[in-house]
Amino acid sequence: SSFTFADVFMTELTDPQNSGDAGRYVELYNNGDSNVDLSTGWTVQRWTNANADPTASSMVALTGNISSGGFYVICNDAGKFSAFWPDLTCDQDIGTGGFADSNGDDNMALLLDGNIVDMFGLAGEDGSGTGHEFEDGRAERAESNITASATWDASGWNIDNDSGGGDGNQYAPE
Repeated sequence: SSFTFADVFMTELTDPQNSGDAGRYVELYNNGDSNVDLSTGWTVQRWTNANADPTASSMVALTGNISSGGFYVICNDAGKFSAFWPDLTCDQDIGTGGFADSNGDDNMALLLDGNIVDMFGLAGEDGSGTGHEFEDGRAERAESNITASATWDASGWNIDNDSGGGDGNQYAPE
């Protein structure tokens, strides 16, 4: 598969008010013209609680393929995810405590061969009360933001959270 860094990027991160950890997931999108084999060096990681270094347990290699114009959902428990989101499919279950299990104040990155391709939030900064808090809500890529960015840019996201950001708390599966 051929690819460029900007072809695959994060489009949604969730921490619904009513789901605990069952409704949490991260969605990727392939904006490119070719399918991408995610097992060719693609990884994810997150930073928690203002840590300067990513959480070791969150560093996970991706598997599977994401078709051109397609989505890829990473969840923390496929069984719970399917029960909670009956109309969605978890493409990769990476377990709890990691990248797809954020309580909404963490920073997330999509990497290719160890290089950050797409970044959500500021590494080393707790997201609580910032422009990258999606606690009890979600972060959705803004419609005008159609490529990956290795540098955080709040204007590229629509964020709802329990601190009153956006439309406030979000309940799933609504």
